[in-house]
Amino acid sequence: MDEVLSRIENGTTIDTIVKELSMNRSTLLAMIEFLVDEQYLEVVDLQCSCSTSNLCEQCQCSGADTGHGMAMYVLTSKGLRFIS
Repeated sequence: MDEVLSRIENGTTIDTIVKELSMNRSTLLAMIEFLVDEQYLEVVDLQCSCSTSNLCEQCQCSGADTGHGMAMYVLTSKGLRFIS
């Protein structure tokens, strides 16, 4: 858990964590879900940055506030205490 939290804190991607820790992607995603549920991690709300512009219809994120399944996580104060 410490290794996963430390890598997320450093901005490491899910794919890189999977490779570096030799984990199954589904296992890592389940661990991340657990860490969110236990308030070690927080999901950052990703929204289309062009949503207030006339160009939004041309944007790759058109019509989606979640970035097409992308998610960003940050450590909560509880998560930061755990890795320190």
